[in-house]
Parts: sequence; C-alpha cells; structure tokens
Amino acid sequence: MKVWFTGIAVTGLFCSQLQANEPVIPMCYQPLTQPAILGKLDADDNAVRINSDDADLRGNQTAFFNGNVEIIHRDTLLTAPSARFSRNEQRIFADGGIEYFDSSLKVSASSFIADTAVNKAVISDAHYQFLAQAGRGYAERLQASPEQIRLDQALFTTCPMQDDSWSLHASDIKINEGEGWGAASNAVFKVKDIPVLYLPYLTFPVNEQRKTGLLLPKIGSSQLLGLDVELPYYINLAENYDLTLTPRYMSKRGTQLKSEFRYLTTTHQGIMQLEYLNADNDKPEDFGSRYLSHLSHRSDFTANWRGYIDFTDISDDAYLTELGSDYTNQSDTQLYREATLAYYGDNIDSTIRLQGFEILGNFSDAYKTLPEIQLSSAKPLPVFRPLELVWQASYAHFKNDTALISSANRLHLEPTLRLPFITPALEFTAEASMLYTYYQQDGNLQSADIDTSVQRTLPKLRLYSRLNMEREYDWFGEPALQTFEPQIQYLYIPYRQQNNIGLYDTTRLQDDYYGLFRQNRFSGIDRINEANQLTVGWTTRFYDNVDNELFRFSLGQIFFLEDPVESSDNLTEEQTATDSVLASEMIWHWYRKWYFSAAAQYDIDGEQIIKSNASLDYRGSDNTLLQLNHRYSRAVSGLEIQQLGVLGTVPLAKNWQLVASYYRDVTNHRMIDANFGVQYESCCWAVRLVARRYIVANLDTNIDNALQFGELDSGLSLQFVLKGFGDKAGFGVSDMLSNGIFGYRRPYLLTN
Repeated sequence: MKVWFTGIAVTGLFCSQLQANEPVIPMCYQPLTQPAILGKLDADDNAVRINSDDADLRGNQTAFFNGNVEIIHRDTLLTAPSARFSRNEQRIFADGGIEYFDSSLKVSASSFIADTAVNKAVISDAHYQFLAQAGRGYAERLQASPEQIRLDQALFTTCPMQDDSWSLHASDIKINEGEGWGAASNAVFKVKDIPVLYLPYLTFPVNEQRKTGLLLPKIGSSQLLGLDVELPYYINLAENYDLTLTPRYMSKRGTQLKSEFRYLTTTHQGIMQLEYLNADNDKPEDFGSRYLSHLSHRSDFTANWRGYIDFTDISDDAYLTELGSDYTNQSDTQLYREATLAYYGDNIDSTIRLQGFEILGNFSDAYKTLPEIQLSSAKPLPVFRPLELVWQASYAHFKNDTALISSANRLHLEPTLRLPFITPALEFTAEASMLYTYYQQDGNLQSADIDTSVQRTLPKLRLYSRLNMEREYDWFGEPALQTFEPQIQYLYIPYRQQNNIGLYDTTRLQDDYYGLFRQNRFSGIDRINEANQLTVGWTTRFYDNVDNELFRFSLGQIFFLEDPVESSDNLTEEQTATDSVLASEMIWHWYRKWYFSAAAQYDIDGEQIIKSNASLDYRGSDNTLLQLNHRYSRAVSGLEIQQLGVLGTVPLAKNWQLVASYYRDVTNHRMIDANFGVQYESCCWAVRLVARRYIVANLDTNIDNALQFGELDSGLSLQFVLKGFGDKAGFGVSDMLSNGIFGYRRPYLLTN
C-alpha cells in the first residue's frame, strides 16, 4: 500500500550537514550496497511517500504501516519493519531496526521520530557511515532540525569497521546550519581505546569552509637546531584572505615566529611571509635578530596590463643554511628580486622591470637593473607577402657599487626581416637582422680596461630549415611509427671587439642539443659571438600504436666555416664561444616500466667531454620507484663536478614503505646528501620517520676551496597524520623523494 504526504523536510536534513570531503581510500572500505530505488528518486520532489505491505487507517487520524516499510522524501529513503503516522501530533514514528539512506550516508538505528510541524527528527542508537568517503561513527541520540544537528555521546573515526586504531569521542557534538563547522564538548581522542588527549571544547570543519584554529604540529631534530617543533595556528580573516602564525621552538636556537598572509581578489593575488627570531642562542649576544621576509604578488589589471612582484630579504647570509625556510632552498646562494609592469597589445608588447639579486656568501655582487624597459612587436608586420618584419628594443640602467664599473646605460635596437615558409612536412626560415647597441659606462674604467662610451653594430644572417618524415616500422614485433627530423642552420655574425664592454646580465650558455641552434651562445647581449657556422642535427623517434613515445635520439654539431677570432677577454675568461661542440640526447623506454635517459656535450677540438648526465629509472607503481643517475660537468665556476646518486622507494610489507636516497661527490670522494625513511600507512592513519644527513654550505668559504666547502649536518623528523581529521591526503612517497638537495625527477624528455 502507498500513502504520501507533502511539506515534510526532515529526513534529508542531517546528511547535508554531515558531509565528508575525503576521497575514497582504495582497498580499505568495502562499498555499501544501496537500495536500487535511490537511483530513481527526485531531489526536488517535496512529497513524502510511504510504502508498506500492510496499512491500517484509524479514525482518519492515525495510520499504521507494517512489513517492509519505506518512507521516501526527495532523494532519501528510510526503511523499517513498522511505522506510524499521527495527524494530531504531526509525527512519524518508526522502530524495530531502521535504516536511512541518501546519496552519501547510511544510518542504522533502533528508532526514528519526526515532528513534521516543527521539522525536527530524533534518531536513537544511531550508527552512521559515509558511502563514498572514509568516515563512520555512533551517537546514542541524534537530533536534526533545519537550524542544527546535535549528537549526544558521539564517536567519529575514519577507520574501517572492526578497526579501532583511533577515534574521537564527545559528550555532545553540535553542527549549526550554514556555519560550515561543528563544535564538540568534552572531546577525548583515543588510540586503540586508550585516551591520549582531552579537550573540553573542540571545533572542526564539516565542509570546504575554513575555520580559525590549530593545525597539526611538525616535529624534527637536527645537530644545527636541536629539537625543532612547529605549531601552526590558522586565522580565517575573511573569505578571500587569511593568516597563519607558527611559533617554532628550536632547543639550540630559541623561539621563532613565522607568519604567512594570503590574499585573493578579482584583480590581485599574492602571499606575504615573515620569519623572525629575536635572538639566536647559538650566536654571540651582539649578533642581533634574524629574519626572512618574502612577497610574491601578481596583478591582472586588464586583459592587456599585468604586474608582478617577487621580493625576498634575509638578515644575514647564513640564515637559509642554518635555520632553513619554507619558501627557499637551504642550498640557495642568491635571492631574486623583481618588480615588473607589462603591457600586451595587438601590435606592441612592452615591459618595464626592476631586477636585482642578493648574493649570499663570499661572492661578488651582481648588477641591478634600475630599470629595464623592453619593447617588441606583438606579431610580425607584413612588408610584402611573404616577407615580414619583427623588431625589439630595450634600454637598461645597471648599477653595482662594489664593481669596477659602478653604473652603465645600455640601449639596444634589433629589427629583423623574416621570410618564412612552414608546412607540416617542411619548414624554412630566412632572417636578416641588424643589431645596434650603445653603452655609457662609469666607474674605475682604467683598471677594468673599459671605454666610457661604446657603440656596436652587427649584421646577422640566419637560414634555418627542418624536415619532418615518418614511416611505419616494426618495433620488436609490435607495430610502431618512426619519425626522422633533420634540421640545418647557417648563422653569420661578423667579429667585433667587445672586451671594452662590461658584463652586466650576460654569461655563457650550455650547448645542449637544442642550444646548438641558438643564435647567441650567451644569455645576454653584452657579448654576441662571432659566427660563420653551419649547425647540423637530426632527431628520430619511435611511437607505439597508441602514440606513446618509446625512443628518441638527437645528435647535432656546429661546424665552423671560418675559425673564430681568438681574443683575450678578462671578463669572460673561460666563457669563450669558440668550441665546436657535438651534442646528443637519448630517451629509451626500453622495457615496460624501465626508462633510460642520457645526454652529452663533447668538445671536438679539445677532445674532451664538457657535460654529461645519465639516468636509469624503474617505475613499477607509485609506491615502487628506483633511479640511478650520474652527472658530470667539466667546469662549474672553475671546478670539475661529478656526482653519482641512487634513490627509490619499495614496499616492505603490507602498509609499510621504505624510502631512501644517496648522493656522492665522486670528484672529492664525499657524501653530499642522504635520506632514509620508513613509513606506515593504513586506511585511517599514517606515521613517517625520516633521517637525513647532508652538507650545509659554508658561505664564508671561497668556492675554489671545494674540500672545505660545507660541513655535514644530521636530522630526524617524525610526522603523524589522521586521515580525514586535519589532513586530507595522508602520505605519498613522491614528497619524500623530492626532499633533500637533489630530488627525484621523472625522465623529463618523454612526452607520454
């Protein structure tokens, strides 16, 4: 028999307020079977329908329902052996073992009472469980109304059934409609039914809204800092900005306060950080306070106008290596500072920039650009088809009070005529440019052998062509597609004497395979290399039948048609651009989950390797990774660098994971960085213990004294996570592999 009423909106109320937002944890929770009728319900249907095997109407005032009772309202379902509806009391009664379902929640209880007049419901002896999320609990009494849900003698955990690893108990929990958070009184946190923490009052979020309160602490230890404990406190100031204050206790250093302010508007967004330590116990009394400040800001004023600020400042050069920071790396030797205003128009792009670097340690200061103005054509300008014109111009004022050249002005103009011909199979481009640069330089010019005023004019001719060919091929018995992509470039730039020009933003670039086809082998325009050269290169690739890249190999070389002029340049020293370099790169997905990548740069004339790197990777799954890598560079700031590293993670047993990494300086026969960690992760909690030993850079030591550059420090950290209660994702192994000076890097040249 079927009976329906209208105007009752109680049964679906409490599920919308007790939502969990955690993703399903695979293999932890067996999916609950929902009644098939749930898929047919309409959330906009306000009628209450009651189905049962038998119904008894008495005096047109009371209805009794028996046998397979179903009470349907909107997209919710309540089942019970028996139910009663009283018109006089405006109540629905159900008992004998009820079950409540909606799209996200199941509740099993002994009885259910709904007061339709005031839209309230009471459920006794309620066991609830989320369907699509991790989370379950119990309440002796659950009261629901449009304004509030109250659970008496309640329990909550994200552990599966029969797992009591942790749980939160409270005498009562109240969740107010629309506030996005709940409050628990007399809360007791238990581990294996053992009370470990009592809180007389506790608030927690029940949706995506943020709430002011304590976050999970961080605990660690190291030789430099001693015991290191951080306790973040989050302050939700408004919908679009917030503040996090983090007291940090270091037993060897003292107490530090860290702050992070975030903001977001329709036009502006950014983050401001300040770290402050009033007195360092490990420093002399007159050392003073230590601090780090950082600002990262972006403005999108209009579709054409944008602004950007990136600024970091520290109290002393050793701050990062000794105290560390969340916003920079401990091995950083410089801090970047930039303020940019840019305009992107239909015909012209323009940028004005203030830029500088704070150099840390015993190194020479870098030049600041105060300011740099850049103009360029936003798109090619047609001259007569198919010839087109592109152009760029810049002005920069450089300043460095500690250098021999204390200030300089630079003006650069570069118009280019271009003749392009591009098809899917063939690309050809001819370019002719004129480079004019004017310098005005001030300082101790006689000591630097620098001229006050310098004009430099250089023509440049470039011819470039590329061919794309492909064919079907058999890849070890499997159908595949092979491509062959030869390319050739002719570049002509006449020689000009340039040692009377200072180096302001210019250094030598690496000649990897793609770098062979650059038009200038320097990063800036203070040096423009002479060129009468031909660059030849080719790339071949193999793809499987679903377009996964299986193999790639590239090889290229610069051939000098005329020997470059050898000139003494005290400023560039070993940064000459006269080496004839042979460069190659390879990626090989050679067997299922195995990858091999390598690259090398070889000096033909000097018959020696300039730079090389190789990596062998096994990626069985997200929890099974192994990488063996090697890197070599002939000259980094005058030093030969050769490093060997191994890192990986493997499952030890069910829920147990081992993560380790080790890097060694082969040249100087010493360890650089080592990490060893073990973690346990179950469905509802995780713990991680990590030990680390690494080199701490001594920035007061000259870099040419490599054997004395840095001492070793050891550290130990412990992290504990309750899934679904203060942490959304738990632990992954990728973040552990990314810790340290050298982190895990996936073979980055693969396109799949």
